[in-house]
Amino acid sequence: MGKLVRAQGETYKEMLPLFRELVLESGLRKGDRVLWSGCPGTCYAMATFYSFGIRDLGFGIFFSVDSSLDEIWRLEYRDHVGVMATRKESPGKAELIILMSGLLRVPFEKTKKLVQEALADSGRVMGETVVPGLFERAGWTKEISFDSFFEFSMVNPAAFVAKR
Repeated sequence: MGKLVRAQGETYKEMLPLFRELVLESGLRKGDRVLWSGCPGTCYAMATFYSFGIRDLGFGIFFSVDSSLDEIWRLEYRDHVGVMATRKESPGKAELIILMSGLLRVPFEKTKKLVQEALADSGRVMGETVVPGLFERAGWTKEISFDSFFEFSMVNPAAFVAKR
């Protein structure tokens, strides 16, 4: 499976706008459902971060913990806080499922089942990762039909202490 570069940013400032444009290009409309699937902690944090960039588009947004059909949480925007999980809920079929890189630690069959059971007939699948080419190298693209990928990098992370 090959990929075509749709857009590329130069700094972290383009992360949310690039993600938003990719979602809009998928053809979603107001009232459609977006289902993130990833690990607790880091994937959840990234799902809420990116959902902030699409919060005004009228989608139902959800997060599945480790691809579990029984652990799906509604994500909603709250003033002064941002996007957060508000309650467990069964969203029905999603028009967009976003698979996150933290799922590589979950048995693949569980994620495959989520896609088979939760994706609407005309739905789309997006991969989201900080590691370019991760889903291809893991062999996922041979078994799941991805429509798009959002790959981003955090360049040169560093920790410092104040010099006194």
